[in-house]
Amino acid sequence: MIHLICMTIIALPMLLLFPVKKVGKKNLKQLKGKNYIISCNHMSNCDAVMMDILFFKKFRFLSKKELYENKFAGFFMRKFGGIPVDRNNPDPKAIKEVFSVIKKGKKVCIFPQGTRKPTPYVDGDSAKEGVAMFSIRTGTPVVPMAYTRKFKIFRRNKLLIGEPLYPDVDRKKDKAYVSEFADLIVSKMNELLDGDKK
Repeated sequence: MIHLICMTIIALPMLLLFPVKKVGKKNLKQLKGKNYIISCNHMSNCDAVMMDILFFKKFRFLSKKELYENKFAGFFMRKFGGIPVDRNNPDPKAIKEVFSVIKKGKKVCIFPQGTRKPTPYVDGDSAKEGVAMFSIRTGTPVVPMAYTRKFKIFRRNKLLIGEPLYPDVDRKKDKAYVSEFADLIVSKMNELLDGDKK
């Protein structure tokens, strides 16, 4: 309820301040009524909240645990779908929560870079394999997405939406496949940005 109230209050002001055009919405049609994981680049503090606003849905997302140290901020981060994670150490609790969320049919948005970066392209060497791991182990498709630029007031932006990527669940126990699928996800995200320049 709190999420819905907050969304109703902030959606219009946010879209006026940070106008965003969704490109490739047709790629989500085949997933109607199904669960999926969003893999998106990360340049701004607005990225996760804007995802909720653009689709008017509550996406769960991973965010650094330091943001939850303030009880007031932590409360609203949780209401907006935040899952606190320790970026410096393995965090079984956060991983377990993401698996639970996906299995319940709730949508998750993950930023494979793990932190904000100054440019839209995702560096495969620094991208983490969490998206691929969650997808493969749960059999949930991944939708690659990419913002074309960092959010700035009154500057137009785009959210590019790619075609769903389906994991090969028969290779669930193949450790090498996690890295292979993670590389594919990153390459498809970057291809969206390349295609937008044409």
